[in-house]
Amino acid sequence: MVYIIKRLIPIGILLLLFNLTSQAQKIEFEKVSARKFQSLILKDNNHLLIDVSRTIDHLEGHIPGAIFAETSEKLFSILDTIPISRPILIYCKYGKRSQKASWLIAEKYPHKVFALKEGIENWKARGFNVTNTANSLKVRLTK
Repeated sequence: MVYIIKRLIPIGILLLLFNLTSQAQKIEFEKVSARKFQSLILKDNNHLLIDVSRTIDHLEGHIPGAIFAETSEKLFSILDTIPISRPILIYCKYGKRSQKASWLIAEKYPHKVFALKEGIENWKARGFNVTNTANSLKVRLTK
């Protein structure tokens, strides 16, 4: 009996490792630099650009053309309506919320996901274009 148990333990460990590896392969997203993120935006018009920042951060500045999805419910409602062939480009202010959102997307959806490393702050530091909604709202209100 002890012999059988000693033989089964390594097999059990192998099965567990195989299961963890196969799950890790399903969850797929890539953190990319600001330069690569910009090249993905310019290269492919089929992508979906999503900002998962807090509202105040989104108003301070966001990448032109980005869809704002502050909550996971809003994010999932957007993703439920698009074809799985569309890659997702996702970002936030510093990269933490977008990384969490990328994990959520990868667990639930088969889309290829690219998350902007260090968020829009890194994007702005590299001199890439942002739209400032807060200033445009002030201009409209004062006219």
